[in-house]
Amino acid sequence: LHRYPHEFSGGMRQRVVIALALCAEPSLVIADEPTTALDVGIQAKVLFLLRQLNQEHRLPILLITHDFGVVRAIAHRVVVMYAGHVQEEGDVEEVLASPKHPYTQALIRSVPDNVRDDESLYQIPGTPPNLVDPPSGCRFADRCAHVMDRCRSELPELETLSETRAVRCHLVGSGEGGA
Repeated sequence: LHRYPHEFSGGMRQRVVIALALCAEPSLVIADEPTTALDVGIQAKVLFLLRQLNQEHRLPILLITHDFGVVRAIAHRVVVMYAGHVQEEGDVEEVLASPKHPYTQALIRSVPDNVRDDESLYQIPGTPPNLVDPPSGCRFADRCAHVMDRCRSELPELETLSETRAVRCHLVGSGEGGA
């Protein structure tokens, strides 16, 4: 109470901001990378608190993160976005177990895994598109291992695959067996 913000660690400041936000009894929590600067123990406590608020108070939480561990721990549904477009959405376990979009596949492949024998980390090739002047087709086309000619000229629609699943990809919607 008697300290200045510069006297706190990044994790302590992050916890204070989370506590202040929750004190306002919001009807929706938008949490953008809420556990980034936290150690594993504090991260687990914050995720437990958010899950508890969601379950006990039916508080909706929109979680923005790149951390699939956090997604798996707290989310029911996942929406994978790339360059401002939804690429894939669905039940967390379904999407993580069987990703349909090449970007989702690449993201999952790029997560470090100490079980793999190879020592190199997978990196998605290329660079993200310029969003000031975005490409006319799929925004992931220049980085996609499965790119087709139409990907560079036509933006795919977000195609509903089931009641709980949708994907934006010509490969998935073309009847060619999926990505």
